[in-house]
Amino acid sequence: MEIRPLTQAEQKYAYEQSMQISMQTGSIGVMHGGYKSDREFYSRFHDLNERWKTGEFEEGLENFLNIVSSDKDGFMRNLDTMREYTSCHPQNAFPGKDGMEYGFRADTEKYAYVMRCNPAKENDNVEIHCYVKEWLDHHIREAEKGIRFIDSRYRELFHIADGEKIVITDTRREKTEYVCRYIDEYHTEVGSHLYHICQFAEIMERNGSEYAPVEPEPVQTEEKEQGQEEKKEGTLELKTRFGTTENVTLTVNTYVDNNSLYVGMTTMGDGFPEPYGDVTVNLLTSVPPYCAFVDTNNMPELENFLVKNGIAEFTGMMQQSGYCSYPLYLFSGEKMRGLCPDGMAAYEQVNGLDKKQERKEVSR
Repeated sequence: MEIRPLTQAEQKYAYEQSMQISMQTGSIGVMHGGYKSDREFYSRFHDLNERWKTGEFEEGLENFLNIVSSDKDGFMRNLDTMREYTSCHPQNAFPGKDGMEYGFRADTEKYAYVMRCNPAKENDNVEIHCYVKEWLDHHIREAEKGIRFIDSRYRELFHIADGEKIVITDTRREKTEYVCRYIDEYHTEVGSHLYHICQFAEIMERNGSEYAPVEPEPVQTEEKEQGQEEKKEGTLELKTRFGTTENVTLTVNTYVDNNSLYVGMTTMGDGFPEPYGDVTVNLLTSVPPYCAFVDTNNMPELENFLVKNGIAEFTGMMQQSGYCSYPLYLFSGEKMRGLCPDGMAAYEQVNGLDKKQERKEVSR
């Protein structure tokens, strides 16, 4: 049984669904669980449709639980293990209703088990939503068509993706936002109510209300664009895994125990530099000059950032630590001297690399 991260489309189905969507996706039930202590896992199952709760389904669910909680390598065998595993697998993370959550899916031939866990919570931090696999996948494919909104004369006004919001403005100019879910080509859920798209348009017209998609916040305003043009030399753009962009600068130092290369990141907060994160981690007592292991655990976007900006290149070597594997990168001395002249000078001096650099210059 393969266990994989949830896709973005599947993440919506790791939560309780409306009755209409539950029926269309073949929702069998939900298992809630957590830890009474660090090791003792408890669970309870809430039935939604008993006619699909077959012996084959229960066997598949039990097999899934045995895999994730096994003493050998199960990441759910205790709360600490779950916390360590999820911190090392940011590709499973997504912003949920209770903060950052982690999603997994496992399938049998007929059934799908969609799990969401939140290791930051002390109780009820695991949910497994169980579906008829064929029905769930069919609904997800159909929902990719998006939701269309029309006026009362059936003229299309706009489209939104399944799970996005609209804003309704009433006659008093008060605005209310509603999440919308795809049901089929002609029906949608607006908030907790099910409508035919023409019925919804007629109700809005009769009430004198206006409706429009909730536009995502612009990535850049004119003021931000101007600020980027004036950003100080050495500032780089980091595209985060959350879809945002951070302006960062790099800092260089050495690790106390072995004088190996340390690289950090800072941002400007309220006009003052603030630590943003560690680019490197100290794993071995010795690494080659200008090399360091990159912290892809906490910032998986780092590899693309380093390569795109010509800062470092992958050596092909990986180092395991706990559940995580860290890549070893060779940092460009020339590039880093331009970005962090003082820090690189200190690093090269303490490691005797400045003398090698001088001899290289003389030999040219």
